[in-house]
Amino acid sequence: MDITRRSDYACRILRAAYNNKEDYVSVAEISEKEEIPYAFARSIQHDLVKSGLVKTIRGARGGLKLNCDPAKVTLLDVLEAIQGPISVAICSSDPEFCSKHSHCAYHCVWRGADKLLNDFFTSIKLADLFEQGAAHPSLVEVLGEGNSSSCCDISLPEEA
Repeated sequence: MDITRRSDYACRILRAAYNNKEDYVSVAEISEKEEIPYAFARSIQHDLVKSGLVKTIRGARGGLKLNCDPAKVTLLDVLEAIQGPISVAICSSDPEFCSKHSHCAYHCVWRGADKLLNDFFTSIKLADLFEQGAAHPSLVEVLGEGNSSSCCDISLPEEA
């Protein structure tokens, strides 16, 4: 299972919208600041609008802003909105894919991995991640105290 570049960029776009609070921010500005190709950012913007995570307005002062409560939206919500259900193997999410699923030990392993991933991504609310960064309790729990900040470059909101 890969987190696609599209999903990574969608998370960056949401972070930029969060950092701009109630103000609209242009996709061009986000694209430049987050180092996302502009055309790709525009395409992702459409997915984010379709999923209800952001809203947009056109015009010189247009752009996008959050259309969701980041304290309620989980990382799993975002990933599924962009790339669909999160699964390590197709047989764990589609029983019709393999006729051996009912008696295959690997099927159980893949389903277990799916549950762990989904539980982990569900434990991370966007607002908490954007405010706490690498100190988010779910990251500290998984990576250990002190290890999360050394491997994660999560930008916290800039001070005003």
